[in-house]
Amino acid sequence: MAPVWKTGIASLFSLLLKIMKLSAIIDAIEGFAPLSLQEKWDNSGLQIGLPDGNGEVTGVLICLDTTEAIVAEAIERGCNLIVSHHPLIFKGFKHLTASTPQERAAAAAIRGGVAVYSAHTSLDSTVGGVSYAMASLLGAETGSVIEPAGVEYYTVSVICPRRQSSDVRLVLLDSEPACTYADVDGESADLSASGFDPVAGIALHHEPLTEVKVDVDSLCLGRVLAALAGMPGYDNMKVSVVPVRRRASQYGLGVYATLPGKGLSGSEFVTALRKAFGTPCIKASASYSPDRIIRRIALCGGSAPDFIGQAARADVDAYVTADVRYHDFADCAMMNMIVFDVGHFESEYCAKDIFYHVITKKIANFAVYKSETETNPVNYL
Repeated sequence: MAPVWKTGIASLFSLLLKIMKLSAIIDAIEGFAPLSLQEKWDNSGLQIGLPDGNGEVTGVLICLDTTEAIVAEAIERGCNLIVSHHPLIFKGFKHLTASTPQERAAAAAIRGGVAVYSAHTSLDSTVGGVSYAMASLLGAETGSVIEPAGVEYYTVSVICPRRQSSDVRLVLLDSEPACTYADVDGESADLSASGFDPVAGIALHHEPLTEVKVDVDSLCLGRVLAALAGMPGYDNMKVSVVPVRRRASQYGLGVYATLPGKGLSGSEFVTALRKAFGTPCIKASASYSPDRIIRRIALCGGSAPDFIGQAARADVDAYVTADVRYHDFADCAMMNMIVFDVGHFESEYCAKDIFYHVITKKIANFAVYKSETETNPVNYL
């Protein structure tokens, strides 16, 4: 039994924690991993809502898979929201009869008043998502993605009175650091105590205009335009949006990355993989050699053997993923390609850290926990 003083402190701490609306937490997650990034076959998003709709969330439990045990842990911790990487409802239920583990978990969540939100391929394809985190665990510097998402760029131009340009730049810089500005020809008329229009009978003040420009991707465009529309003096601005003939190279599935220095030998890289992903069993293609230097790599969390060919054409030294099939390894041998299968659970375990960072960074003093009961469904004998 816990000492009285510890119980008292725990109770006081719980009172200091915030209680947030469900929509606020979803906004934080989707601000980082927009649903528009998910694959067509996926089902990211809110899986089970709260009984009262956009109700108050008392705490969040983070996991990879929502199971009955996870729901029980959430209830025990006082959390009425589960955030998972894998969708609980993937292809949809035709009935809810507790005949499958997924149905039983969904029924337990509904009975317990626990909401479930999942960010699957939306988290995989965003900047700083699962594959980026995998590269970070290995100390590698990320470059472009393996399979780019269809994210376009737009140039947002704002012509405004010079006195407003600093505020406009702050709004645009919040979404994109590469913001430019310049004075433009022309003047704007503004009501003030300087000058006088005898016809209208009002005071006029003319001041020069400034153009502020920024390139933003399609995922940020709506947020940027909404922020501008909410600014004081928006009626004095001229806002235009022009498509740019380039795609964002940082959104998509998988990443290419470079290890520091001259790279690692094959055996050193395997050691690094074990440490980074905590896997007791790594499968490697026949082209692996303990002495072969590995520096430029490709990574994709989860089941992604379909990108082996693209990684090989990119002339990487090795590709790290999971769920590689026998015939995939046979193809690797023909291509002299090194592929490492570190395990599905192991490659995506970093998703829990990503969710934790995203939510706590956006919402301070809020109860967010990473599941302690979740275990790998695969045993290595």
